[in-house]
Amino acid sequence: MDRNDPLLSHQYEAVVGLAKNFNKITVITGRRGEVTQNPKIRIISTEWVQGHLIRNLLKLLIKAVPEIMRGDFNSVFFHMTDLQSALFSPLIRLRRRRQFLWYAHTFKSKYLVFASKWLTGVVTSTSGSCPLTAELVRPIGQAIDEEKFRPISFDILDLNKLIHIGRFDKSKNIDYLVSSAEKLRRSFSELELTIIGSTANKESQNWADDLILQSRQNVNDGWLRFKDSILREEVPIEMAKNGCFFHYYLGSLDKTLIEATMLSVPVVTLNSEYIGVFGTWSKNSIIDLEGEYHALRSLTSDEIQAELIKRLEIAREHHSLRHWVNQLTMLLL
Repeated sequence: MDRNDPLLSHQYEAVVGLAKNFNKITVITGRRGEVTQNPKIRIISTEWVQGHLIRNLLKLLIKAVPEIMRGDFNSVFFHMTDLQSALFSPLIRLRRRRQFLWYAHTFKSKYLVFASKWLTGVVTSTSGSCPLTAELVRPIGQAIDEEKFRPISFDILDLNKLIHIGRFDKSKNIDYLVSSAEKLRRSFSELELTIIGSTANKESQNWADDLILQSRQNVNDGWLRFKDSILREEVPIEMAKNGCFFHYYLGSLDKTLIEATMLSVPVVTLNSEYIGVFGTWSKNSIIDLEGEYHALRSLTSDEIQAELIKRLEIAREHHSLRHWVNQLTMLLL
């Protein structure tokens, strides 16, 4: 619960959005950061400390079990916490309360599989963004705040400037983005790539350090840049300095893809969940980022802007924070 967290501020936004539809919300969280006081929201922090698994687990149990067994609530929502869901879903079932887990990953975790036996439902962004296929799964879109991600004028975008924003780890295929940009520079000599994001653990940090070292010549040549993670409120600013969102995560529907679409920034990606909703620039099946980028650059400005308007309308209708909160509220009530 921290509105300024570079990776998890959307969890805070979800709670604030839900609070408009409920008389009281109790939040059990690992850390409380900067929040705006709200009489409807009660926050219980377990003071999570990285690397202290047993201590964290004990603190969670001490704080959560009394609330679950004796608390006054009608429903429970687990947000991106499959482990906690596995721990507490049987207890919540004993109390006969509705309970839903937000899970937007293609990896089928053992905690998800166990929790699914007790949950009322599993909420996700798109049907292909969750490894479960039963009726348990409820796709409700992503949750992007339209007020924070307003369209950027196409006139200030530079399609030669590619940008990627997101967690810096191997699963995001950052190395593929760099190699694809290298190939594209043979046709577009002024092309640049900026990668913004930080690692989540030591393993990712070691991988990232190796990639940055291997990319040293490209950085020295001036067309490749690596930057640390930024606040979500800074994302539109960085997007406006560039012109095309470059992306190659092949799993679930990444929220950064929808943020770029809300900003009316062209997205070049191989993510099947995004393509299934918004289509491609080539209007055909694509096999690599280079082909999709070439297809984008072959279009006129009017054609690109028309497609951006169409994608923006879809994003607002199915992936806005307002839509997400309304869909979730109907499940929880």
